[in-house]
Amino acid sequence: MKKFNARPLAAAAAAVALFSSNAWAAWPDDKPIELVVGFSAGGETDILARTLAPFLQKHIGGKANLVVVNKPGASGAIANTFVQRAEKDGYTVAFVNTPPMNFLPLYQNTHYDPDRFALIGRVVSDPTLLVVPDSSPYTSLKQLVQDLKDKPESVSVGQNGLGSNGNVAMNLLMVETGARFNDVPFPGTGPSKVALLGGHVDMIFASHTAVPAPEKEPVKLRILSQFMAERASILPDVPTATEEGFPVVVPSDRGIAVDKSVPQDVQDRLQAALKAAVNDPEFRRAAKSFEAILAYKSGPEWQADIVGAKASLQALAAELKAREKTSGQ
Repeated sequence: MKKFNARPLAAAAAAVALFSSNAWAAWPDDKPIELVVGFSAGGETDILARTLAPFLQKHIGGKANLVVVNKPGASGAIANTFVQRAEKDGYTVAFVNTPPMNFLPLYQNTHYDPDRFALIGRVVSDPTLLVVPDSSPYTSLKQLVQDLKDKPESVSVGQNGLGSNGNVAMNLLMVETGARFNDVPFPGTGPSKVALLGGHVDMIFASHTAVPAPEKEPVKLRILSQFMAERASILPDVPTATEEGFPVVVPSDRGIAVDKSVPQDVQDRLQAALKAAVNDPEFRRAAKSFEAILAYKSGPEWQADIVGAKASLQALAAELKAREKTSGQ
């Protein structure tokens, strides 16, 4: 009988193991790292991601090569799903937005689970604002709420659709106060702002980056209230909703995350690179238009914020479902 020689098989197995080990150890050199954005090219989130990408690449080091990939739709749900279905090798990174990321799964079925994300870090915290024309008769949020309680739906307000910071802030305010807006959803801040400037809605919920200089718009605008835990440093003269007696806090935060199954050493390296990138003077110069809202937080710190907001978002989701069910009967 011919003697079986196991040496070739052993050598092949060792080669495969060595190849796999080297391939894994080669992160981030093997292939491009995809930074997946859930919104269209040219939007605020996309511009921020593209501004950040070369600096994140720089501080990851090695032969890292970052490419921004847009997967727009469903307030970021398509992109989030794409990232969680990808290989857990550190080459697919999500550029996530809250509150959409953590609110949508509470209200409807999504193909991603926010609890499966490991947050790497927050890059910006953009104040959510209620913006009116300067000619508006409303001078305070308290006055507006009282008017809406006396005359429900007498004021039209634009917002960016389910799960957006404006949509969540508006609905939380209505739940908190019993006031009722005439809700006019738009597919984005651009169209809602155009509607406000054209006099087609009375006011809009928007992020600060959409109206950085309201007094310089073609139709002079004014910020009525900001939905932040405390007055943003860039808006020292604008009262928060909480100051006026309505504890509604809904910042628009953006940062990066990966699936929790991505190796911890890759997560750690990404977090160190992100912190260094956000603090890089060259990035600060390149991100001049975002300078006022840059607000780095580590992944665990940002996660604590999200956990703290969960109860109010769960209550809101339950309220919206009940309202939908009642209106459908």
